[in-house]
Amino acid sequence: MNQTLLKLISLFLSRVREAEEIMKEAFDIEEPMYFRQAGIARVGKIDSYSYSFHGIGCYFEFGDFEVDYDYAEDGRIDGFDLWRLSRFGEQYDEFKDYIASGKIELDFNTADASEEIVEFEQGNLYHLKNT
Repeated sequence: MNQTLLKLISLFLSRVREAEEIMKEAFDIEEPMYFRQAGIARVGKIDSYSYSFHGIGCYFEFGDFEVDYDYAEDGRIDGFDLWRLSRFGEQYDEFKDYIASGKIELDFNTADASEEIVEFEQGNLYHLKNT
């Protein structure tokens, strides 16, 4: 897999995990995706962070950057797609040219064709192979 794409996926997933951990601790719940059942507001703030649950995902603002992700099957948080990676990566100088040039799309499609990334059975998200 192209190393720039892998670095972007890794950074995206680390920010998703970080957002989930912040919400788990703040709300004292195991799975933030069940915010409704736990009586947690759909939109709110946690200290200097902001969150907004939507459809099957969450938009989380860290201040300097944000991450928008969906929950995959069984509540997995390791899902991504080209659109989410591109929006996320545009916030970082090191990925701007990679995305603007369209190289990300070529690399994403190559990774898909070579099964280095695998589409979940449900929905339209992908995950890294062997995860």
